[in-house]
Amino acid sequence: MSRSVLITVVGNLFPNVAALASGPILAHALGVDGRGVVAAATAPLTLVTTIATFGIPEATTYTVARHPGLARMTIGRAAALTTVAGVCAMGAVVGAAGWLSGGSPQVHQLMLIAVLAVVPNLLVGVLRGVASAHHLWGRVALERIFASGLRLLALLPFWLTGHLGPTVATVILAVMPLMGALAYLGLFRRFADPAEDVTGHASYRALFGYGMRIWVGSISGILLSRLDQTLMTPLTGSYQLGLYVIAVTVSELPLIINGSVRDVTFARDASESADDRLAAAARISFFLCSAFAAGIAATMWWWIPRLFGAGFEPSVQVALILLVAVALGTPGSIGGAGLSARGRPGLRSLSLVVACAVNVVLLIVLVPPLGATGAALATLVGNLLSSNLNLVLLQRYFGVPVRLFYGLRRSDVRMLRNLLTSVLRRGR
Repeated sequence: MSRSVLITVVGNLFPNVAALASGPILAHALGVDGRGVVAAATAPLTLVTTIATFGIPEATTYTVARHPGLARMTIGRAAALTTVAGVCAMGAVVGAAGWLSGGSPQVHQLMLIAVLAVVPNLLVGVLRGVASAHHLWGRVALERIFASGLRLLALLPFWLTGHLGPTVATVILAVMPLMGALAYLGLFRRFADPAEDVTGHASYRALFGYGMRIWVGSISGILLSRLDQTLMTPLTGSYQLGLYVIAVTVSELPLIINGSVRDVTFARDASESADDRLAAAARISFFLCSAFAAGIAATMWWWIPRLFGAGFEPSVQVALILLVAVALGTPGSIGGAGLSARGRPGLRSLSLVVACAVNVVLLIVLVPPLGATGAALATLVGNLLSSNLNLVLLQRYFGVPVRLFYGLRRSDVRMLRNLLTSVLRRGR
């Protein structure tokens, strides 16, 4: 599991490094307002590519992890469900583009261009779900490396020649994630002909049923983390959104660790549940994310204005609040993965729905007077709610005490030491 986490960390680290490299390029080329225009145009794409999954990628991982012989059948049915959902989502964005653009003709036009990438992005998610179920974390890491690396490479020539405007930037940000599908070439050859699904585990009904139970949580989670960017343009304007996008980019760096541990834990716990392993993963992830967040918080006042430009200096305060939100949400994130892996994704969804409802109310109340700072405070409250509700539900239904998810144990320190030793040996 440690090796899987390390590989996934590398896969998650590269996109964030690429984002830090491309962030200043976009900021300097477009300015605060231009960066806000691109963010407003691409925010619905990010939003619906999570909403329109209907939990099918996670259902694919869960089904294939428990029934490997049904991989081919699961992929075909999951792809069909995902395509239908994606087309419906595109229609919804097109219908709402006038309002989401805040009345800006430029944002409206670019939003319609970006939304064309919805269905292909969703299909890549199905492939990722199958690879995760088979613990092919190398391929998952390559997908993220290809997608983010090619995005950076595509931005560079336009920036260097002075042709990086909002239209070009929107097209690149929307299309380049699709290049990650290259990592899954030849994936189907790993699987034998589909076995007969006599139990119905890979049926449309089973996939959709599990997916819907986890989807409610997924949609609430993405609303919790991305709805703010979609609503900020009509609530407060593109300038505040431009500041907020930079703060989000910086604050999500610790999620490299948490996301890696969560993904591996979900697949492992779906194959074989273990309370001690689940709690240890949460504690170690919390410690590492908190340490990472503290390091960023202590230095970002110096490098954010230099890296992104003096106009983005107000993002520092916003990023500080978001870093606290990310760190405090770590234990419950792992706990939520445990709920889903043990066949109770609806419980995780309940936590996220409650947190999302509170978050939306706070966004409407706080964003108009406080701008980006108000959105960050709303995210902090939402993360605290969803994290702790996950842990309370895990204790109630599976008997895993909440206290096990906080504080390092001696065994955790030994695990961290052994992991560090392993990394150093591989480095040599």
